Amino acid sequence: MHTNFPQHSFYAWLDFIPKRAEHWGKLRIPDGDSIRCAAVVDPLSPYGKRDSSFIRYDFEKDANENYRNRPVKMVPAFGYGRLDFIIALTLPEDEAFGIKEPQLHVLAHITEAKGAEGDTRTGLVSFTQFGRSIILDVTSVTNVVGRVRTESVKPSGEWYIIDRCPELTETAFNPPEHEYEDD
Repeated sequence: MHTNFPQHSFYAWLDFIPKRAEHWGKLRIPDGDSIRCAAVVDPLSPYGKRDSSFIRYDFEKDANENYRNRPVKMVPAFGYGRLDFIIALTLPEDEAFGIKEPQLHVLAHITEAKGAEGDTRTGLVSFTQFGRSIILDVTSVTNVVGRVRTESVKPSGEWYIIDRCPELTETAFNPPEHEYEDD
């Protein structure tokens, strides 16, 4: 386990963060989607287990993650996954961690869609199972995406991701022009 800030280990951060935090279940992206986290959905609801918790998120990854002897080189990346819940915590003042005054951090707990490689804006992207859980700053969540289950290609089934980003979701209604005759 590691963080994107190699000055302190994962375990140093774990010891530093508060033992208690607020647990949130809904997120509204400015000028965009409302997301209800998977953890707050009532499966007995008459609406079923629909939760709009599947998201696209931005993050940075180590371009050299498969090469242990190379230095850390962070590059922009994006992924798809399920927003499980949101954590809000206040980190206390601490000189060793470079925190001059208490800071509120709102974090997203995401379970990645394992193997969902590619950009849904330019082609089909599918996955068959969920992967690891990650925690990112909540501003990493860019938009809600849809998913559709199919068993047409793989007998065990797979999910296809449908991106709902603002650039792709504009509806255009162009009715055909007809000349109407008066009776």
